[in-house]
Amino acid sequence: MSLLVRKINDVWQEWHASSIVTQMVGTYTAIYGDGRQVETPCDPYPVEIQMNGDSLRGFYDQGLWTIDEVEAVGGRIAVPFVVPEGKQVVGAPSYVETDGVIQQVYEIEDTPPPREPPTAEEKVGAMLAGSGVSISELKSVLGLGI
Repeated sequence: MSLLVRKINDVWQEWHASSIVTQMVGTYTAIYGDGRQVETPCDPYPVEIQMNGDSLRGFYDQGLWTIDEVEAVGGRIAVPFVVPEGKQVVGAPSYVETDGVIQQVYEIEDTPPPREPPTAEEKVGAMLAGSGVSISELKSVLGLGI
């Protein structure tokens, strides 16, 4: 699935919601009384349309719209961020334009080492805590002494 972005207040952001965009149209359609519809080329003229970013991304992903058509209404397809080995992302993404390419960017940090597996006593303690019973109470019930 592509990452569709657009520039809002000079900042590239993901485009999900609906907004009004201007699209240049170079044809008009004549509809006749007998039901015929004839599409005729004409000088390009602007038309304001409401476009949903998620729908537009779907049109692009399905091959219904070309990259030129996406860009004509202010959208761009961003290159997704690839998390380096041993790192994890922190926070929300941002988008940076370099040489005409929009790149998704995250801050990253080292992936923490895996936690040590709990000991048997810690597992039993956690299980008993859910029942409101302490380990010493269990030992007493089992006659194991304290």
